[in-house]
Amino acid sequence: MIIYPPLMDWNWMKQRPQQLMSRLAKQGHVVYYCNRTQTDRAPEEIEPNLTLVHHHQNWLRSDWPKLRKRYDSVGVWCNNPMLANTLSSYQADWIVYDCADDFGEWIRHEKEMVAIADAIVCSSQRLFLRLQKTFPHKRLVLIRNGYDPEMNLHKTEKREIPVDLMDEQNNKLIGYVGAWAPWIDEALVRKISCIDPAWKVVVIGAEFQKKFHHNGLPHVRYLGLKPHQLLPSYIQAFSVCVIPFRLNPITLATNPVKAYEYLAAGKPVIATDLPECRLMRPHVDIAPTHDQFIEKIKKRIFDPGDPCARIEYALQNTWETRSLQAEALLSELI
Repeated sequence: MIIYPPLMDWNWMKQRPQQLMSRLAKQGHVVYYCNRTQTDRAPEEIEPNLTLVHHHQNWLRSDWPKLRKRYDSVGVWCNNPMLANTLSSYQADWIVYDCADDFGEWIRHEKEMVAIADAIVCSSQRLFLRLQKTFPHKRLVLIRNGYDPEMNLHKTEKREIPVDLMDEQNNKLIGYVGAWAPWIDEALVRKISCIDPAWKVVVIGAEFQKKFHHNGLPHVRYLGLKPHQLLPSYIQAFSVCVIPFRLNPITLATNPVKAYEYLAAGKPVIATDLPECRLMRPHVDIAPTHDQFIEKIKKRIFDPGDPCARIEYALQNTWETRSLQAEALLSELI
């Protein structure tokens, strides 16, 4: 049995925790995924072997003592080291610390988390090397992010253009899907939006610690957060997909899920000089400077390149592949 303690809600953009827990449930593990948001609802089995806990504290008091007696092996898969001092509540037989972000406030709690963890998983080479150097005697596995084939981005059937892009049908669309966050290079986005009046920038994603200011970016269409199942129609409508990140400790350590999704749709992808995106060359174009970023967009608008090779790369790097790596680790721990 696996418990994922409260960090993010299940419906939050189908990111790494949801993808791994869903696939481990498909492989036969009983998984209890605990939402961060607390609502007065009974635990809900949303997939075979996968139960969503809507009110963690109530579940911990009422249901968990009985469940603990039922299972011989109970483990915790935890992304947030700040939860380390709460994990004893589960009386777990093993703990995996899944390090997928380099947030400064999390690193301060990492030593405590690693002390109780039986293994560490991380999502990028930079995280792997940092953790290997800091905790050389700990079991450490590199499991990157991946593409979810259930999105069907790799299938070539034509999708309907989303209603809020109908008036852009005659324009070339340069798309970004992801959080509008402090690590977005807003100056670069502004330059991209001014390349050509007929080329529009479309941004899809939630505001995260940063507001989108329309006055500062008048040529950018900000559509906000869209349901995960609608993203394929938007991505298919893009001519070029971009990852316009500033370089900082968070972005240097990230393995962007969006890169796999863009590639699965066969789209040209241009990214700033992120280490994990460098490893995706030649399928991803790397642009260390603003001027190079603009030039690569101009090139890919008219010369998109080989979509089949990009799709094949995405299909070689799916969440199913990543979950098999996780399963191999769990077979050592259980």
